[in-house]
Amino acid sequence: MTIHPTKLACAIGLGAAIGLSPLTAAAQGTQPNDPLTQPGFIKGSMVAQFKTQRPENRDGDYPAKGIADTFQIDLAVGFTKYQGTISCLPYVFSKHIGRVLQEGSCTYDVNLSVINPQNTSQVRSVGKLAGAYAIDEKGVVNLNAGSLRMEVQTIGKAQGFSSPFTGVFAGRPPAKVTTISKALDQAAKEVRTIEKMVGQQKVSIALGNVDPVRFQGTQLAMGPVSTYPQATVDGEFLYSYETDNWFPQLTIRAGTGKPDKVSGGMKWVESSPTEGHYELNVILNEQPAGKGEAAAFESAQGEDAFFQSDASQSVINGRIGFKDQKIGDAVVKSDIAFDVGLQNVSAVQAQNFAKLLLLIPMQMWGE
Repeated sequence: MTIHPTKLACAIGLGAAIGLSPLTAAAQGTQPNDPLTQPGFIKGSMVAQFKTQRPENRDGDYPAKGIADTFQIDLAVGFTKYQGTISCLPYVFSKHIGRVLQEGSCTYDVNLSVINPQNTSQVRSVGKLAGAYAIDEKGVVNLNAGSLRMEVQTIGKAQGFSSPFTGVFAGRPPAKVTTISKALDQAAKEVRTIEKMVGQQKVSIALGNVDPVRFQGTQLAMGPVSTYPQATVDGEFLYSYETDNWFPQLTIRAGTGKPDKVSGGMKWVESSPTEGHYELNVILNEQPAGKGEAAAFESAQGEDAFFQSDASQSVINGRIGFKDQKIGDAVVKSDIAFDVGLQNVSAVQAQNFAKLLLLIPMQMWGE
């Protein structure tokens, strides 16, 4: 059997971790930076328990101290798996003067596994996504001061490693509602203008009220196997209050490679007051459409332009579905289903996207 050299690296890394010989492993996989087109590459579930929103766990405008929101994860990303829990404590302030009673934080206890490409029922644990980070009063996370990391064991010929998450990211500051400030509107609206290629033309739209998650030299850890290198994220992930849509405006550089420009969007589609889904059209390194394809985009207007599919682009697609449970108007539980595919996207790029979502559970899924 002749094995093409571009099929070796990713499969050998996974195969060594589960005990396959290098040649057997190579026959099953592709180079981690090769583009793939595959539905369901990121697939699984997340159960979000918003215990801080339950009436018995609240004291007026704030949750009681010590009550955490939890995110139970069972997610496959290609031939790797993330299974475990992220627990996040919110900031808690005193009701009268806004004194800090509890600082915000997220703690990770997530098992990392690899799946045998020959027999997908065979799964081997290789380590953990573990540690914690604090969220300050301004919504800033300094990962350098935390302990979040990927800890991977040495198994067979696969060398173990410890790889930290570093850098800074920031979301919306925690709300401080006091008897002094209740009458004040503290939330100044942020606006953004973003751009999109529509056919061969660049168009701009204004987003009137957004909640940005800002990344500044945010480094995603290497792993779950060494063929997925550290990656650095810069830019913003924008949430639109007006439409509930997300718009990535990011660059992600894996290792020392060329940075990927990440754009497009995640469109919210509501089917009932307690059910809905995001339709993903997250584009990597968007290129102008050829003249033949341009006509398909001529009718796209406003935000709709960010959700037009194009077979010539590199796209993370599919959907993320939600089924909510409510008490009154408060969502207290969300069952979240991931069925996310790739179109001309590499396994490395898909891992970076998955790790980014896991890094910001409160900003992405929190109430």
